[in-house]
Amino acid sequence: MTARVTTLKSAEAGLYYVEHLRSYYLAEGEPPGRWHGRGANLLGLAGEVRDGDFLAVMAGTDPRTGEQLGRRYGAESVRGFDLTASAPKSVSVLFAVGDEQTRQAVFEAHDQAVAAMVGWVERHAHTRFRIAGQVAVVDAQGIGAAAFRQHTSRALDPQLHTHVVIANRVLSPDGRWLALDARTLKVDQRTLSALYHATLRAGLTARLGVVGMSR
Repeated sequence: MTARVTTLKSAEAGLYYVEHLRSYYLAEGEPPGRWHGRGANLLGLAGEVRDGDFLAVMAGTDPRTGEQLGRRYGAESVRGFDLTASAPKSVSVLFAVGDEQTRQAVFEAHDQAVAAMVGWVERHAHTRFRIAGQVAVVDAQGIGAAAFRQHTSRALDPQLHTHVVIANRVLSPDGRWLALDARTLKVDQRTLSALYHATLRAGLTARLGVVGMSR
């Protein structure tokens, strides 16, 4: 699969992306993270990810006011989910050996595919709470996600991929910030992989005339 989901727990979950992740990759040329989702917009977050804002969201607080977004996290609470989209090796090699125009086209196609995948997650995001003693599953008012694009593997081989960190807080229709009901997120990995791969292939065909990609 080209998309995989990892559950993020403990207070170190956010620090990994702003401190430890950077040490695994070449610092030069790696772009800053970007915010995605209506949930991020509701918290006044858009464009480039700033470390303090990201850490606040992963801690379950409003980055503007410091107020808690729902229940306070415990030491082992789920803070979010890392949805990582990895381009097929042939695409990473095309990026690595291509000229500047080719590399830009690959970036655009990859980012477009990631955005399509995140959009699908947002459209299907939901949460749960009790109504008259019964557990109800309701649509969430968007998600808050920070996308960190990387160009190499830890071994510094070409590996174009993006970590999409989805915060475990969504706004429910009654105005409360609740946990994302992520029971189906891992089940949907094949769907997310297929969506990412198909959108990437279409983008590369449109931009560069690519007609096939090895996985």
